[in-house]
Order: sequence, then structure tokens, then C-alpha cells
Amino acid sequence: MASNQPREHYTLGYGATATGYHSRRTATSEAAFMLPYLHSGMSLLDCGCGPGTVTLGLAEVVTPGEVVGIDSGPSAVERARAVAAERGIANIRFEVGNIYALPFPDHSFDAAFAHAVLTHLSDPGSALREMYRVLKPGGLIGIRTTYPAGDVHTPADPMADKSKALLNRLYRHNGGDWDVGRRMRGLLLEAGCSRVRGSATYQSYGTPEETRIWAERVVGAFTEPPASEKLLQLGWATQSELEEIAAYWRAWGEKPDAFYARTWCEAVGWKE
Repeated sequence: MASNQPREHYTLGYGATATGYHSRRTATSEAAFMLPYLHSGMSLLDCGCGPGTVTLGLAEVVTPGEVVGIDSGPSAVERARAVAAERGIANIRFEVGNIYALPFPDHSFDAAFAHAVLTHLSDPGSALREMYRVLKPGGLIGIRTTYPAGDVHTPADPMADKSKALLNRLYRHNGGDWDVGRRMRGLLLEAGCSRVRGSATYQSYGTPEETRIWAERVVGAFTEPPASEKLLQLGWATQSELEEIAAYWRAWGEKPDAFYARTWCEAVGWKE
């Protein structure tokens, strides 16, 4: 791919809250829709690997096959490398990379995976065509991303609506698209896949511990850079408004009847 391809920015950044939340993810929780199609000996590329916990699980599934995780954030890649070293997983490596310009020849991998990435991209079609390019014939792509329009939130409150609208506006300002989840099948077909299977799942936060976890994740978006700084810089919120949003979510996380269900759309496509 040409070197002038765009390099996207992760809207919520790589702060302590985001990294802690992402580190809870596993291949079992985030890639269940793709795991049945993976087997020992496959080579796999994870685009947007973050701190690498999902990638490490995928590496265990396909061992001794080689797994490569790429991410645009150097700090995320450093963390992923450290976790892989701690766990002694040898069939994996992590690199800083651009999903629009993957540094691999055509037909390099048996499988490619992208989790929670497409929402942040201004041109998801180009990214998927690049993932398709590095697939071997017979290989498969698995993609998964959120679809906030389908989320369930209770008790309802105008402050929750305000915070959601602010984040949606910020994603779009940065070139992302919260609605891309419903297009998973079509995007893979457009990328060249000959057959595509779509699905959707809910990630539920329905215990006191879980609602606190989700509340702190949202709080981090409004109190840690780069999102908080950008909202202030653009004049879309004041510091007091961000603090008010954070206070609302912390209180919501303690409510005995609090419940949140996050919508995820998924698809697997095959290359002839």
C-alpha cells in the first residue's frame, strides 16, 4: 500500500483506564465468533491489538503457528510485548503499524482479525481490503465492533444521553463512525470475500462489580486525555460539565438496579 495512506488516531487514547479495561479482554470473550474456524498451525494477524491480551489467546489457539499483532500506539505495543514475555508465549510478536499499509507481502497469513477497530476508521473499506490482501487463498477475516445504537442502559437519565452524544460527536470529528457495526457483512463482501457470516452479541454489565467497571470506563473517557482534552479544546464541554458527567457515571455504577448491555456486531469472511 502507498505510504501516504492515513494513520488514524484512537479517540479514547491509551490512558490508564482504557488500558486497564482493555487488558480484561480475552480471546474467549472477544473472539468467540471466530474461534471455531481457527486451528493449530495457522498464521494470524491481529490488527489493532491494544495491550495484546486477545492476541495472546489467539496465539495459544493456533500454536505453533505464527501470530503478529499490530497497533498504532507504541505504548500499547510495549505493554503487549511485556505481557507476552511474562507468559512465555513464543509464537507471537508485536509491531507498531498502520492498518492501511500493512508491512507484509500478499498472501502472508491464514487469518486476519480486527476487534473494536473499524469504529475509529475514516475508511474501513480500505483497511479491510488491505487485510484481505495479506490473506492467503482460503484464508479468513474476522471483524468485531460496537454498535452503540443497540445498547441498553438503565436507569435512563439525560446525563447518559448527553455523554453518549458527546462521544459520538467526537468519534465523527476524528473520522470514525459509530454506525459501522451494522455494515460488517457488506464491508467484507466489498473487500473481496466470497462468503460472509454475520452475527451479534451483547456484553452485559449486570452485577455491582460489573457496573462499576463500566462506569469507570466511561469516566475515563471524560477525565483522561486525549478525549477529555479534545472536548475542552473544541469547546463542546467545560471542565465542570466533564466533572458532572464523571460524577453521574460513578453514581450510576453504584445503583442497585444499574444495568448496561453493549452491542457488538461481528462477521467472518473467506477468501477464495
